[in-house]
Amino acid sequence: MFTNGMLLRIYVSETARIHDQPAYKYLVEYFRQKGFPGCTVYRGLMGFGHEKDIKSFDVFRLSLDLPVVIEVADTAERVMEVRDEVDSLVQHGLVITQPVSMSRKLP
Repeated sequence: MFTNGMLLRIYVSETARIHDQPAYKYLVEYFRQKGFPGCTVYRGLMGFGHEKDIKSFDVFRLSLDLPVVIEVADTAERVMEVRDEVDSLVQHGLVITQPVSMSRKLP
């Protein structure tokens, strides 16, 4: 059965930090402590941000600074409870909310 929900998606760079931690690690722990049912981090192969510099995977470069996407989905109410706080934590990036239809399959 599908229910209405909300997706919170955060785009940052690999090197983005929140409170001296990589942003993606901080946010995964943040969402876990807030009781969200799950959180997923994706590492991009290529992308660009507001500076228009293309970042891509290259085996000859030590520092890649690739794009990273962090996603959580839950009820709209739960996502909206944390949206503004997450937005204030992310200093350089993009925070998006989007309505979704969800079907949870739990063991």
